[in-house]
Amino acid sequence: MTIDKSQIKYPLLPYSQLVFDMQRENPDVYVSRSGVRLRKDDVDIPRLKQAISKALQNHPVYSMRVNEDGMQHYEPLSDVFHGQYHSVDFVEHDEYVDVMIQGNRILGDGWSDVLIIMDVMRAYKGEPLPPDLYLEYLQSKEEIKKSARYEASRQWLFKEFENIQCPLHPKTDIPLEIQEIPVQGNWTEDYSAFRVAMEKLSVTKMITLTAIFSLTSALAMMEYNNTNEAALTWAYDGRETDAEQNIYGSLHRDIPFQIRKSSIENRESLIRDTRKQFRDGIAYSIYPFTLTKPYTERWNYALNVLVQHTMQEKTIEVPFAFEPIETDITQQIAYSLLDVEIYDDTELMINYRYSATHYKESSIRRFASLVRKYVEWLLEK
Repeated sequence: MTIDKSQIKYPLLPYSQLVFDMQRENPDVYVSRSGVRLRKDDVDIPRLKQAISKALQNHPVYSMRVNEDGMQHYEPLSDVFHGQYHSVDFVEHDEYVDVMIQGNRILGDGWSDVLIIMDVMRAYKGEPLPPDLYLEYLQSKEEIKKSARYEASRQWLFKEFENIQCPLHPKTDIPLEIQEIPVQGNWTEDYSAFRVAMEKLSVTKMITLTAIFSLTSALAMMEYNNTNEAALTWAYDGRETDAEQNIYGSLHRDIPFQIRKSSIENRESLIRDTRKQFRDGIAYSIYPFTLTKPYTERWNYALNVLVQHTMQEKTIEVPFAFEPIETDITQQIAYSLLDVEIYDDTELMINYRYSATHYKESSIRRFASLVRKYVEWLLEK
């Protein structure tokens, strides 16, 4: 018997649920607007439109309808360019075409942005598109929730993190309770000079760049706050199978990480503990602890360490020239209190994306200097 997919309703994935809840207060939350200008002499516009249409149809998330209770079901669009949380519009001019794009973070994570561009280019070149098993993924998540492993993960995470009292972010200059829309600030530092040494550390100690900057950020936080322990979250992409690499959706997971001065013997023991915490964190991450109420009310403010996909990753498959179109947004909203973003491209850059409503730039620069101090300490011979 064939199952009618439109009749099956699924809960939103954890991060999408967070965005959905925020939208109840502010419908414009996590809306992104961008555009590209293409010269008609460089691009086959009808072919590009067809490629975009094919790519959008290949990813079920664009055809998911979310009801007022936060449940989603599959409902194919009559107009694939316009859905509940996305739109693609083509503005024709004499010599060029503007492709205007609007999307929402409820649909997908950072890797999803890379994936859709790759699929548009595959379709443009006439290549087959890998299937997106988003619906099957949703079904598997519901099955996992009934498993002994899911319950064991819940218990382990609650035991480790339920009652922690340590800070989850550097102390703010302005209280969190301030009733203003937070404005985003950025402070970027170049770590390219450390790249070779960090790659060597990663290989010899079997820890990732994310682990290195999670550890050094936690150490910096302890010194900044003058505390004996600190905790934060780090972003795991959550795509563990070949099939999941092709799923457009919010599959990523924010995993908690904590260090205590009392457990630090030396650099080697600290690295071993970090390595173990990262492995344990991934193993138990099927339970979304940091996005579970009431804990999400506190962990939403945690410093988060993540790898950001670069423009090179997003545009490497594009065979024609294009020009980004500037949006009319003068100020960006800060959706996080403080993110430590790793850009590992031709250069190794660390961007501190923060709420300028709560932190002075001088405070972020001071915190960044402490992170650098501990990176240098880890790399000492």
